Amino acid sequence: MHKILIIGLFLSLTSLEIVSAQASDNYPTDYLSPEFHAGRRAAFREKMSANTVAIFFAAQVRLRNNDVDYQYAQSKNFYYFTGLEEPNAMLLLFKTPTTLLGKTGTEFIFVQNRDPLKEMWTGKILGVDGVKEKYKLENVFTSTQFNAAAFNLKQYDSVLSLFRTEDIFETYTRNPNELARMAAIIDSSIKENKQPIAARNTMFLMTALRGIKEPEEISLLEKASMMSCEGHNEVIRAIKPGMKEYQAQAIMEYFFKKNGSEYPGYPSINGAAENACVLHYISNLRTMQSGDLLLSDCAAEYHGYTADITRTIPVNGKFSPEQKLIYELVLAAQDSAIAVCKPGTPFSSIDETARRVVNRGLIKLGIAANDAAARTYFPHGTSHHLGLDVHDLGLRGKSPLVAGNFVTVEPGIYIPPGSKCDKKWWNIGVRIEDDILITKDGNRNLSESSPRTVAQIEKMAKQQSVFSK
Repeated sequence: MHKILIIGLFLSLTSLEIVSAQASDNYPTDYLSPEFHAGRRAAFREKMSANTVAIFFAAQVRLRNNDVDYQYAQSKNFYYFTGLEEPNAMLLLFKTPTTLLGKTGTEFIFVQNRDPLKEMWTGKILGVDGVKEKYKLENVFTSTQFNAAAFNLKQYDSVLSLFRTEDIFETYTRNPNELARMAAIIDSSIKENKQPIAARNTMFLMTALRGIKEPEEISLLEKASMMSCEGHNEVIRAIKPGMKEYQAQAIMEYFFKKNGSEYPGYPSINGAAENACVLHYISNLRTMQSGDLLLSDCAAEYHGYTADITRTIPVNGKFSPEQKLIYELVLAAQDSAIAVCKPGTPFSSIDETARRVVNRGLIKLGIAANDAAARTYFPHGTSHHLGLDVHDLGLRGKSPLVAGNFVTVEPGIYIPPGSKCDKKWWNIGVRIEDDILITKDGNRNLSESSPRTVAQIEKMAKQQSVFSK
C-alpha cells in the first residue's frame, strides 16, 4: 500500500509539472541566466592556481523553533556560481579537466534527490534532470552519490573553500542532512592528507569577482532600487503624527512585495526621534509625534540582489530650523562624496570626503569642538559595496574604484539625548543613503527617484498617499 501511495504521489507531481510548464508565463523570467553563472564559474577557474580544487556548499537549513525552519536563504557565493536555491548541494570546480564518478569535466555539482512526499509539503525539488535542464550543467549527481572514494583530495596542493566558517557542520538530531555529511567527508580528507584550506585566497578571489557587477546583475539592482524608492516615497506621503514606526515599515515593505521582492534586503530600520540616533534600530514600536524626524533605512531584495536606501523625513511634513541645518549638512557631505565616486578614486576617499564636510559643519555649529569630537556624532563609515549582500564583497581601503563597482554613500549625524551640546540639537538623527553605480565616465545614482533635498521632501509630504483615509 505504501509503495502504491508513493507511486501515486509521484504521478500526481509529474502531472503538476506538466501544468506548471504550460503556465510558465505566470512566473518571473528575469532571473540570472545559466550563461551568467557559467561565466562566473569560468572567471573563478581562470584565477585558480594550478593543482587546486574549489569547493562551495549550499547554505544550511536553519531551525527557527520546534519543527519550523527559517525561510531558506541560499549561500550567496553558491548562488553566484549556480543560481540554484535548494539546500543539500555542493559544487566542485577544477582548474583542468578531472574524471569523477565516470564523467570528465571541470565542474561537478551534487544536488538533493527528488522526494515526492517532501515535494507535496514544500514544493518541487529539481533533482538531477531538473538541474541539468534549468541551469545547463552537465556533470550533475545526487548528493547521496558523494562518498570518500568519489575523488582523491591527496593529489591537490590546497583546497579553495570557506566551508569551515559557514556553519555547515550543524546537523539536527531529528534530521541529519546530506550537506553536513558531504562537508564532513571533505573535512576528514583534508585532515588526513594535511592539506591547507585556502579560505583567505578564496575570499580574495570572490571579492575580486563579486565587486564588479555584470550587466545582468546591474539590471536586477536597478529593479531592487526602483521598488525600494517607491516604498520610501509612499512613506514620505503617508507619514503623520500618531502613526507607529512599524506602520512606516508596513507601508515600505508592502511596496517591496507588491513589486515582486522576495524579501527585504535586511531588517527594516524605522526610528523616530531618539530612535533615529540608534544606527541599527529595528524594534520599530514607538508612536511618532509632531516634531520628530523619522529615519527609514529600508530596501528590497530582488532575485538575490539588494538595494540599501535611507531617507530622513519630518513626521509633520516640515523640518524645524535645527533639523534643517543638520539635514542640509548631511546632504552637503553626501553630494561631495558622490562627486568623487568615479573610476580611479580610492574607495577610502568616499568616507574621507564626507567626513571633512561633516566635521567642518559640526564645529561651525558649535556641536563639536574638533574632529575627534565630531566623530562621536558620525561614528560609521560612509560607504560599502552592495549587491548579493547588503554589505557586499568588493575591494576597499586605497583600492581604486572601477566601472561596475556598486557602492552606497551614506553619511549621517546622530545627536542622542544627553549629548555634550546644546539641548536644541538632541534627538536629531539624520542619515541619507543612495546606491551609486560606478560607470566608465563617472557614476549613476540608482536611487535618485526618491527625493533628497529639504524642498523636495516637504513638497512630496503634501501629496496624497494611497493609504490616506
